[in-house]
Amino acid sequence: MNTQTLLQMKQLRLYGMHRAFSTTLEANHGNYTNDELIAYLLQSE
Repeated sequence: MNTQTLLQMKQLRLYGMHRAFSTTLEANHGNYTNDELIAYLLQSE
């Protein structure tokens, strides 16, 4: 599912979100709540 999400972000040209989400997955930052993760992704865009 994460791979599909990353692909969709690229297709929609949400490069900031793609980079932030990819970094979060690679660094294993699973300590975000849902609303914190969404806020982080939006701020990255």
